[in-house]
Amino acid sequence: MPSINLDITHRCTLQCSRCWRKYYDTVGEKVPGHDMTMEEYAKIIDYFDDIIFCGNISDPIFHPQFPQMLQMVHQCEVHTAASHKPDAWYDIAFDANKNAQWIFGIDGLPKDSHKYRVNQDGEKLYRMMTKAAKAGIQTWWQYIVFNYNEDDIDEAIQMSKDIGVKFRLIESSRFKDNDPMRPSKHYIERNYEEFKTKMS
Repeated sequence: MPSINLDITHRCTLQCSRCWRKYYDTVGEKVPGHDMTMEEYAKIIDYFDDIIFCGNISDPIFHPQFPQMLQMVHQCEVHTAASHKPDAWYDIAFDANKNAQWIFGIDGLPKDSHKYRVNQDGEKLYRMMTKAAKAGIQTWWQYIVFNYNEDDIDEAIQMSKDIGVKFRLIESSRFKDNDPMRPSKHYIERNYEEFKTKMS
């Protein structure tokens, strides 16, 4: 079944330090791109059965017609980390496509995730993730390991189980030498299989 990843807008309210948005800001350039038109989108979904909404420079929730886009496909994945939409908007989006999978990027315990996801309200996003699971949406908690959250993985895995959400641990390849957010040797020495067992 052919799939395609779409970056459907140029907007995001977060300022994650390893995002391309940060690079454009640093060099004083405007973030490229535009809101994909519904005509452009209709052409794409004629050829692909599985749509992945995972922005490289944007968050898909900021496309002004995103719920309508969800309605137009049978199945899709939504990757989101921004939290700047009203609670009622999420109800509309979840109802738009019950076959959609939602992957929420909350890197650490909800109270701490803003340390990388600058401007994110992690506690609100955790509530929206809980709401998605309760609505019958297949829901994932995506957790990138940083030094500030490496000791909270066990607690986060249990929190995900408590609300019926699958847990996905991510080891980033974007760290630079001497990166202050790089996980410590303590985390690296722990057996990754240990976490995989707890996540299953």
